[in-house]
Order: sequence, then C-alpha cells, then structure tokens
Amino acid sequence: MNYINVIGSTKRKRALAESAVIFCISQLMPRMRTLDIELNIKNLKVEEVVGWCYEGENKRDFYIDIDKSIDGEELVEVVCHEMVHVWQAATRKMKDLPSGAQMYMGKVYDETTAYEDEPWEIEAYAMQGELLEKFKEVYVI
Repeated sequence: MNYINVIGSTKRKRALAESAVIFCISQLMPRMRTLDIELNIKNLKVEEVVGWCYEGENKRDFYIDIDKSIDGEELVEVVCHEMVHVWQAATRKMKDLPSGAQMYMGKVYDETTAYEDEPWEIEAYAMQGELLEKFKEVYVI
C-alpha cells in the first residue's frame, strides 16, 4: 500500500496536494503499491523555484517540497510536475548517479546541461498540463 504524508501550510492546501498526489499515482503508476511519498508545503526561500522532488535511500521513498506561496491550480500543477519526476525515478527511467550526474533513458547528463535542456524536465513540463486538466475533470479546485 502506498504511503502519502502531506505536511505544512493549511488543511485545505494539504488536502488538495494529497488529492493531486493520489490522482497522479492513479494516472502514472496505477499498479505501484510500495511508494512512500512525503510532501512538505513550506517556504522554499529560493527565488523562482516553487517545487522540487528528490529520492530517498530506498528507491521507492520520495520527498517533494512545494512553496507555500502557491495555491489552487498552480499548486496542483506543481504537484503534477513533481509527481512526473517520482514516476520517472520509480520506474527507473531516471537515475541519480553517485557522481552527481543523472542518467535518463540510458544517457548520462551532468551539471553542464542547462535546466531547460534536461530531458526529464522537458517531459515533466509536457505532462503537467495534461495531468492538471484530467485532475480538473474529477476534482473541484
């Protein structure tokens, strides 16, 4: 059974974020039952960054941080974006390497790759809008 823990911010934002996580799992990884996802809605204190995701020690443990300044559709869209990264890592499409580089679909990318050229980001941006639209068909934001 998947474990989802959402902390921080308001009860309403936590409930919306949790619904988005559950929805994304149903859309992206419906057969996975061993995910452990902790989502923290907090002040990220990083200019122009509203969310990030990182993998824990166990290959099915994930941590998502979302900036508390966002709400509504933007919150859901950012959660969808970060959940695409969870999907990429959980299915081993993307792997963090000990060197700090990342492997995506068998190709290694290092820190010299510009953010907008990282294929995992291109994919996440392409999928986040579609997931948001599907989410809005089921949930009221």
